[in-house]
Amino acid sequence: MNKEEMKRTLKKFVKNPSAMIGIGLLLFFVVIAIIAPYIAPPVIPNDADLEKIDNLLNDYKEENKDMILYYFQSYYDTVYGFVEMDYESVKELGQAVEKYKDKEITKDDLIAVIQPLSEYYIIDYSYYQKLTDVDKLDGFLDVINQYKEGTVSEEEFEKELKPFAENGFVTYKYFKEFDKKPEKYIKRIESEVSKKDDLEKSILNSITDEVNSYDQRMILAGKYKEKMENLKVSSDFLNDAKSFYKEVHKTYINSINFDPYLMPNVNMTTQPQPPSEDHPFGVSNSKDIYYGVIWGTRTGFKIGLVVVSIATVIGLFIGSVSAYFGGWIDEIMMRITDIFMSIPFMLSAMVLTTILGTGLDKVMIAMVVFGWMGTARLIRGNILQAKNEQYVIAAKALGVADWKIIIKHILPNTIFPVVVQASMRIGSMVITAASLSFLGVGAPQGYADWGSILTYARDWMLGGGDNPFQFWYTIVYPGTAMVLFVLAWNLVGDALRDIFDPKLRM
Repeated sequence: MNKEEMKRTLKKFVKNPSAMIGIGLLLFFVVIAIIAPYIAPPVIPNDADLEKIDNLLNDYKEENKDMILYYFQSYYDTVYGFVEMDYESVKELGQAVEKYKDKEITKDDLIAVIQPLSEYYIIDYSYYQKLTDVDKLDGFLDVINQYKEGTVSEEEFEKELKPFAENGFVTYKYFKEFDKKPEKYIKRIESEVSKKDDLEKSILNSITDEVNSYDQRMILAGKYKEKMENLKVSSDFLNDAKSFYKEVHKTYINSINFDPYLMPNVNMTTQPQPPSEDHPFGVSNSKDIYYGVIWGTRTGFKIGLVVVSIATVIGLFIGSVSAYFGGWIDEIMMRITDIFMSIPFMLSAMVLTTILGTGLDKVMIAMVVFGWMGTARLIRGNILQAKNEQYVIAAKALGVADWKIIIKHILPNTIFPVVVQASMRIGSMVITAASLSFLGVGAPQGYADWGSILTYARDWMLGGGDNPFQFWYTIVYPGTAMVLFVLAWNLVGDALRDIFDPKLRM
């Protein structure tokens, strides 16, 4: 497309009312997504000492200086006091692990170092338990052989299996469902148990990671102590205290793995509460609907753009290679595509999400895996026509590499239908993700996702008593947001299709 054609295309787009409505709606959602932290600020859990420091700094008076220093010290003692106290013991443990790996000490010597630290919960007690139990795996292998020979009953075998499943040496599912498929699971159990050395190595690596985390916390503690000493003699106490508070608060937030996409609980009742000044869209299952709708905008963009982008790239690669090279490559790739297309998209996404587990990333993976075939088919058809054009034949005659011909010559002239398709698929992907969340196999409970919010309304859709519309707000607000978001992308996609349709460009 040359510059003149581009100008004409843009003019058509601007004059298209559907395109302008769609762009307007998308810009509205973009603004909402950007300012979400300001119009629906996340409720960040705070430490009591840090909260008092923040209040004193916001209402600063000269006489507050000693109190601010006191709470900084109190926070330090709470967070880093035990780290300082236990550091030498943990360091000795790290050295003992290295000596054991180098065979300088026995396992009994290592366990003797671990035991008191585990009993005082300085390190995870499971490390001590697993390290003492790992040697019992040899005996359990004998039990497996006896079971296979029929000298040990299934009941006795499950009794022996239970402790190894509970401490993670054997996948717990195998123990839980062993009576249903004993022949299938006995092989898997034997395979896991026979990897004794790998299990022991994994335990030692976990202990080493914990020791390293203590090292990191000691480094932070040293920096914290140094800055506290500097703060005591600071000539600009207020600004230095505010700067120090921001740094400490940021470290605290990172340490608790705070996720702003999790909707906060605002009350203790599951029954929906009507819109109010504090909660403009009402409350559903103790969650603030307004917060979920606002932050759900970001979730919608994340799902739609990421899933469609990755699926489109995969589809472009498969379709381009298949069409350009043809022959057996085309045959194999298209048969694989046909197999994927024969499986219902929603059903396959549900099954794969169930296997992978709940979580937005799992939902997106499932949709990408089963969402590239339409793009592959579309671009293949376009390239089959374009690869016989004169400019492609000329490029081949000049010795241009195949990948350069595809990327620089063919795709720029065949990709517009794919762009149109992708813009229209973004909305459908958001609907799919919301449907999976509504069915309980999508985003985790409490996540700011429009489908999750509608899940909370499931039991209240028919209202209560004689009023079927009593809890209308539990459906209307998240439902409207989702409909408008999908409508925006569909309007833009329709406009692009009309503009790039060769029949309408005459």
